[in-house]
Amino acid sequence: MRTYRTYFLANAVFLLAAMLGCQFPSLAGNAASDADSSTQQHDPGAVVPFTNVAGTALEDGFGVWNDRPGVVIFDYDRDGDMDFYVTQMAGHANFLYRNNGDETFSDVGAAAGAALEDSHSTGAVACDINNDGYQDLYVGSWGNPADDLGFRSPQQGNLDALLLNMKDGTFADITVAAFGGSVNARSATGIACADVNNDGWVDIFVGNLMDQDFRHFEDLNHPGHYNALFINNGNLTFEDVTEVAGVQGPQILMQHSDGSPVSYRHEETGDVYVGYDPATKDAQGNRVGEPTGQTHAALFFDYDDDGDQDLWIANDADRLHLYRNESDAYRIKFTPVARRLGIDKVGAWMGFAVGDFDGDVDLDIFVPNVGFHTLIQPPRQVPRGTCEYFGRFATGTCSHFLLSNGGGGRFVDVANSTMVDPSPWFPPLSLDPSTIDPDHRVPTGLAAYDFGFGTTFFDYENDGDQDLYWFGSTMGRGGGPNGHIFPAAGRMLRGDNTGAFEDITVRARLLDITHVSYEGLEDNPPARTNSEELKTRRINRQLHENGKGLAHGDLNGDGFVDLIATNSSGDIYIPGLPGGPPATAPRTGPLFVWMNGHNAHNWITLRLKGRMAIDGTGSNADGIGARVYLTAGGQTQVQEVRAGSSYLSMDSVDLEFGLGESAEVEKVEVRWPSGRLQVIENVDSNQVVEITEPEE
Repeated sequence: MRTYRTYFLANAVFLLAAMLGCQFPSLAGNAASDADSSTQQHDPGAVVPFTNVAGTALEDGFGVWNDRPGVVIFDYDRDGDMDFYVTQMAGHANFLYRNNGDETFSDVGAAAGAALEDSHSTGAVACDINNDGYQDLYVGSWGNPADDLGFRSPQQGNLDALLLNMKDGTFADITVAAFGGSVNARSATGIACADVNNDGWVDIFVGNLMDQDFRHFEDLNHPGHYNALFINNGNLTFEDVTEVAGVQGPQILMQHSDGSPVSYRHEETGDVYVGYDPATKDAQGNRVGEPTGQTHAALFFDYDDDGDQDLWIANDADRLHLYRNESDAYRIKFTPVARRLGIDKVGAWMGFAVGDFDGDVDLDIFVPNVGFHTLIQPPRQVPRGTCEYFGRFATGTCSHFLLSNGGGGRFVDVANSTMVDPSPWFPPLSLDPSTIDPDHRVPTGLAAYDFGFGTTFFDYENDGDQDLYWFGSTMGRGGGPNGHIFPAAGRMLRGDNTGAFEDITVRARLLDITHVSYEGLEDNPPARTNSEELKTRRINRQLHENGKGLAHGDLNGDGFVDLIATNSSGDIYIPGLPGGPPATAPRTGPLFVWMNGHNAHNWITLRLKGRMAIDGTGSNADGIGARVYLTAGGQTQVQEVRAGSSYLSMDSVDLEFGLGESAEVEKVEVRWPSGRLQVIENVDSNQVVEITEPEE
């Protein structure tokens, strides 16, 4: 069994800072010089770097106390710029960062009534539930991760919350009035909104994970919690239709080495479950978990182009699920189709990104997985809920999925055949085939890359094609950064509009590592950039943070898409100084607010407004579910308005299109959820355009 070498931190100042939880604003930026940016604007092959401005832009701090911190980018006060919301654990107020319009942000969470300080908050989503033109907040939560209690036992901080935007800068908690006895208490993670029955009101799906106290991957018992679907009644109340809609979640696939199911029998009812032992009890003697998988992320996306929103589910150590929407005016119904499409593989599925990566004017899907890490070890023979075991079966995979849209509702995983030009400074270890255990198939292409949680497609350089970023790693020693378990530090892949990518993570300055020294790196050719220099610069996967949530949006209104990423807090492992023992110290998880360096390319941002916000007809207020085709310079691009998908998080609902050299958009075609088709022609570039749904 191979092991990773753990490198000591080179600078004692950083050691002390980490132990004390200190962060240095002057080191948070890693800014490129103005001269570099000016030169790169006119070089199509150049990489204009991002700048992490968290240390200077966030007036109220950029550290988070949470194991599952989510981030939502939205304009909560409708003043035309993007604000964002970040979740924290109980005892720490959630952040609502108001955009001050000068590239600084102020936390107004407490004053706005959105702090939820008693909640162990997790994933969140912003959607306009009452069509008044202002986005409301649904905030998921789970119980205390260390109380040895399941959701059936009374817990503190495990109830989700629905916050109604009062249009005056404040929110009102309407959770009980909206859901009654159906308030979700089952460890929410991925949350998404969509109008599943096309009645003009957005509905809410909550993906539930499992009580953290009982999330064990090393044994045969690997249950989760049922998911929840709430239908909007149009009067600030919701109906739980999960069971009748068929989306609570099936039993997991857990099998012995001979392929037979791992089964448990309920002593009282006689029911037989796979992968779920109903005899497991919590500290109060209540049954733990439910006979289903652990959901990390949920996505609404019209995969078959029939005008309604279908549901995708990413489960951990379980299958990828897809439910076709067959709802109508009289019933809510979803039918599982993943097996029929051949995409129901068992994996450590974490999130979703949707974008047209190959430029064929349809929408493809990236689903991050555990990556190559477990493939450096021999396959496990004893059943367990990790890829070292289930990856040995034809029904399982450790690799990311890149699902290419073949039309007609068909998707094919092309990750292994998707070429990636690797980073000369930060290639994945798996590119050396000798690192892969001989009993595993050697991964290739995009499938050879490392672990991820949050992910998103966006046009980073506004050249008219989709680029891909994913972010995340898993626990280090003590649950914090600097870990040896799946060490990953994010990947930024620049697309070429034909289906291939270039890894520009280091050049774009998007490593999930603090205090990296990027300056002058490109002046040093890769042949002379040795490992010792990289360690000095802290370009070292062993120094990764514990990345989780990720969202994109244009934070400063310059037309170029920015990124916000969250990291888990925890006890950081501090290697001992010479002659001294190692230590651990509690530490917040740093927020990264990466501002795009921009270039000379043109752009346009589309902001949709459904007629439900105007006269009570047509589509929901934010046009969630609308499909938009934009043609400029003879090239057609496609995007769909979504609320939620990336791990724990949500991108802005604005649609940002890069136009390259095109100074004008020739045509915009909007297919609204109501079925209405709208065409707009000859629109100037470099502006935000609000498109209002036409009357019928």
